[in-house]
Amino acid sequence: MTDSPPPSDERAVAAVEEANSTVAAVKAYRFEMEMHVTASDGEQSRTVRVDGDGAVNVSAKRMQATTRMQDQTIESYVDGYKAYQGCQDPWGGYAVENVSRSDPWATATPLHRQLLLFERSNVYWRGNETLDGNRTVLVTASPSAETIESLMDRRQAGDMELRRGSLENATARLWLDPETNRPVQSELRIQISQRGATATATITVQYSEYGEPTAISIPPEVYDDPHELGCPGAS
Repeated sequence: MTDSPPPSDERAVAAVEEANSTVAAVKAYRFEMEMHVTASDGEQSRTVRVDGDGAVNVSAKRMQATTRMQDQTIESYVDGYKAYQGCQDPWGGYAVENVSRSDPWATATPLHRQLLLFERSNVYWRGNETLDGNRTVLVTASPSAETIESLMDRRQAGDMELRRGSLENATARLWLDPETNRPVQSELRIQISQRGATATATITVQYSEYGEPTAISIPPEVYDDPHELGCPGAS
């Protein structure tokens, strides 16, 4: 059984609250994502790399994201309370699912989801840290398996399945701009163990262009007879 993490630092709690307050007023932003998953069964290991980018327009309730993994590129969109994910060949088309109406719409987007992760976890102040040549403030967190599972975006995470009982360890980091309180980058690192195999996943997201004009156009074919039960052939 994993030991409980120590209680939160007051300074870290205040920093997360300030970031939440600032982000609540954000109408648009862009993001870039990288994910590395290394899996090993004791005899051999393999690494899968996923990267992507996208844009969010909170005012219009629209999001566009491109995810690249090996030789595949998948486009996904959110339009209001419907999310569409491109399906792989030979099926093509898009799978559709509902976005929860019980939560604010923005929580379906990467930035707000990361802040929720910190809001629902014990958080710790790590002070100033230089990131890409710029001064930032670093806050870390020890999220639980339940918190991670509730916030994991399978559209962005390559359908990686997370089972609560298999989570060995999880750490999260959030870099904030000390002048604006806006998040600059977030990182979630999780270690999973199952049936003698282990896997480590690191998901890094960078946030930029806050408040810049962001028109998101969605191709008409997204709405053409979408797959209601998910992409064909998906596990």
